[in-house]
Amino acid sequence: MSSRRKFINNSLVSLLGLSLSNSILQNNLFAKEVTSQKKIKISLQCFSFASELLYGKMSILNFPKLVRNEFYLDAAEYWNIPFVSKIRDKKFIQYFNQRTNDYGLKNTLMLVDLINLKTGSSLSLCSKDKKERGVAIEKHKEWLDFSKSIGCSSIRVNLWSNNMTMDEVTKYSIESLSTLLEYSEKIDMSIVIENHGGYTADAFWLVKLIKSINHKKLGVLPDFGSNNFCIEKPAKKEGELLNTNDCINQFDKYLGVKELLPFAKGISAKSISFDKSGAEENTDFERMIKLIKSYSFEGYIAIEYEGGFMNTIQKNSYDYLSNIEGVHATKKLIEKFI
Repeated sequence: MSSRRKFINNSLVSLLGLSLSNSILQNNLFAKEVTSQKKIKISLQCFSFASELLYGKMSILNFPKLVRNEFYLDAAEYWNIPFVSKIRDKKFIQYFNQRTNDYGLKNTLMLVDLINLKTGSSLSLCSKDKKERGVAIEKHKEWLDFSKSIGCSSIRVNLWSNNMTMDEVTKYSIESLSTLLEYSEKIDMSIVIENHGGYTADAFWLVKLIKSINHKKLGVLPDFGSNNFCIEKPAKKEGELLNTNDCINQFDKYLGVKELLPFAKGISAKSISFDKSGAEENTDFERMIKLIKSYSFEGYIAIEYEGGFMNTIQKNSYDYLSNIEGVHATKKLIEKFI
């Protein structure tokens, strides 16, 4: 299970105070204005501010201003959870579009998580339950419509599965995605699958799935995260908020990104923590971006900083950067290598 899913499942946990690491807050961590005209561009995923968005400390309406005025970026990615209550609100959609237009932003992609925040349960496109799959398809159609209405060109879907064989997940995924693609093509929207743990963490399996469906509107969203490439972990201990067990079936993230790149319609630059020199401690950004450039990728690399929300749910001594600081640090690191 990915760190995002764990976080959402525990979203009712009391917010802990955010703390800063004075030993890391050096000038070399902070990014300056972007004026890049390169083929690889940088966008910002609003999940970087999940800890603030979920607990009412930030409105999604303020995100466009933050993207432009704080980080000097011109493209934004979104997460559906802050929009759940507004999905059918035409006045909100009109106002939100005005906000993004005012700041000259291009809206690119919507992460869709069909999770009940009260129960932690989720709907899956590859559930064994045919009725659940049908509901998941219809819910995704709604998010395709909403995402289209705010200018996005694609949505990210999950293929979460529990206690299912690979063949079962493959069969139900092909059925659900094929149905959903019939709808998305009619409204000129793409669907991307993220390596999000489980079978999707196996890049070979995911590529085989994409090839089996063979649709121009279907692609992938490679994510740098180590948990994203974890195929299997032991069950978490009773009372634990996060599964702190080591991955017992880890797919090599660099090989994974390499395999997924030919089908990528975007890239998620996951970051969590940084050393004093500004290097991300979980992913070799230089190696990863060099790999991406070698495949002549053209499009957006989205900053997705997760250290800020780790501060809200992990009771340990590690002081992660705040959301603002972590995004700046990630942005500077990407700029350094593209």
